[in-house]
Amino acid sequence: MRALYALPLLGLALAQQNPGPQYQDWTKYLLSQPDYRLEQVLKGKWPYLEVLRKDRLRDYQGGATTPEAQAHEFRLPMSSLEATREVAKDLRKAWQRFEERYYWRVITALNNPAFYMAYCTFGLKGPDLNPPLPEVKLNIPSESLDTAFLGKLTPFDPGEMASAGLHSLDRYLPIPQIPREDFCDDLGLEILPIMYIPGFKVMVQGWEVFRTPGYPSKPLWFNWDAADARVKAAMEHAWQKYYPEYLREVAEILLKPRPSDPGSFLSNLGITDFANLGAPKVYLPIPWQGHLLNGGAVVAPVYTEMVPRDPQGVWDGLQALWDTYKRLIDKAGTDLEKVYLYVQFYRSARTLYNSKAFYGIPGVGDLVKKNLVSLVEAPLRSLTQGIPVLKGCTGSLDQVAGCASSALMLVDGVVKLKGEVDKLTGGKPQDEPIKAYRESPGLWKFEEAKRWLPPASLPVYEAFGYTTFFQAMNILEATNMPDMRNIDLSQINASNWAGWAWSQLSRLIVYWHMPITIDIRVEYCPPCALAYPSPPLEGPAQPLGVAPYTLPFVAERTHWRWVSVPEGYEIPGVKGTPYKVLGDLGGIAPDLSALYRPLLGR
Repeated sequence: MRALYALPLLGLALAQQNPGPQYQDWTKYLLSQPDYRLEQVLKGKWPYLEVLRKDRLRDYQGGATTPEAQAHEFRLPMSSLEATREVAKDLRKAWQRFEERYYWRVITALNNPAFYMAYCTFGLKGPDLNPPLPEVKLNIPSESLDTAFLGKLTPFDPGEMASAGLHSLDRYLPIPQIPREDFCDDLGLEILPIMYIPGFKVMVQGWEVFRTPGYPSKPLWFNWDAADARVKAAMEHAWQKYYPEYLREVAEILLKPRPSDPGSFLSNLGITDFANLGAPKVYLPIPWQGHLLNGGAVVAPVYTEMVPRDPQGVWDGLQALWDTYKRLIDKAGTDLEKVYLYVQFYRSARTLYNSKAFYGIPGVGDLVKKNLVSLVEAPLRSLTQGIPVLKGCTGSLDQVAGCASSALMLVDGVVKLKGEVDKLTGGKPQDEPIKAYRESPGLWKFEEAKRWLPPASLPVYEAFGYTTFFQAMNILEATNMPDMRNIDLSQINASNWAGWAWSQLSRLIVYWHMPITIDIRVEYCPPCALAYPSPPLEGPAQPLGVAPYTLPFVAERTHWRWVSVPEGYEIPGVKGTPYKVLGDLGGIAPDLSALYRPLLGR
């Protein structure tokens, strides 16, 4: 059993050697200008976006004709946000099943024959596992942000993986929540060897006269060698059979499209115009070398709706985008950059309410335009009057925004030429250039702030220039089961701690033994006296901890997250080439590139 105690140290060492895709790996991939082609849906084609591998693109632009240079652009089909939430739910359920199988195999084998009779013979069982849909949480990889931006956002909150803290059961019960076939396989009834001689106490006429050492918590004798052998055999069985089946189940969840035949799904939608697009639930994964450790990730760009139908809902979404932008720019931006924010936000929103996707949906454009003007006009006009290069920007809001955009381009040019910026800005701080010295397009603060923007509809993505991705990848971890780290320290209360404590205590590796009481009664029947023991009184059952006391876990398990990526910027967490998988994953899913080709029209 000593090898089991060394597993956490081994896992930590492996984790340091296998950190997964690094920044230098995934910066090769840029989100190109999304090509959603909403009108293509009406022609039987699915919306998609494009990604570029920039090193291959440079070779291609330089005249290279190699297959690698030719394959510099990839099309990724869109999936619905709700479908990826269901995938995340199934990933969590797969973990819960493995955790239950692992524990109940060990505890049933250790407590054979009592537990074998209860759970394997009679099939005593609780309710089925049924986790709720996981919450959508954005993760902002800190390595994707400029250090100057990070410094001004201190303290920086990147957000956790959406899966953080979810590798656990929703409730820990004293009976299995899985069918007996899941953990009783190849396990038989074992009467021998004898596991223990119970501890006991002797009472005479209700008075205790003797008890064995350690009574009632310890038996008189316990077969430690047999207990260690049972636990070791059960753990080995779990790792040799249940864990590979967990990995297989996860791979099938991640790599198989929903529905399995996307082409027939599209033809059955019956779409006749933009107003009827709605939010069809579909999951079209793209393995980026797959999700296994040291691979990359399985990704899916997501939409909340293809086209929003509710005018107020459209505006509420825009208001959320504005709140995110304003909070970041107020904290990290100069006055000139605030002008850029107002101008670019207004022009993006104007693109949105003029989108032909909203034709035939009454009220969307009018409501968005009205609220947008009230949000942007007054502060933008005020800012322009305080900066010399912008003072000439007058007229309608469209004219002010157009004039300010041209003025910002002028400032940008002077910055790049290292000219006298102070004359244009009136001595306003201009520590960072508007666009200079950055490989990625746009004002980098404005663009990188999009990593905080939530999932949205296709017209919003197209107008504001970003996309949210669902990503799943395996991470090497060394912990116990249930994971002792699964406690929300931000909400410390009695219920929180009690639930965490119960999860840990209820999954300790213990042998349940039964102490007994021998009660001798003396009855007088003159001229004689009769002394006799009553039948042994058992219970209550007592736990006896058996090494390693809690179930160790040192291996890779699957995490998931949602990340937002601005156009022209790096896609985090990926490595290698889209649609290619590593190792044994290739036989699990069909050739997705070929499957999607007729769907995307290419």
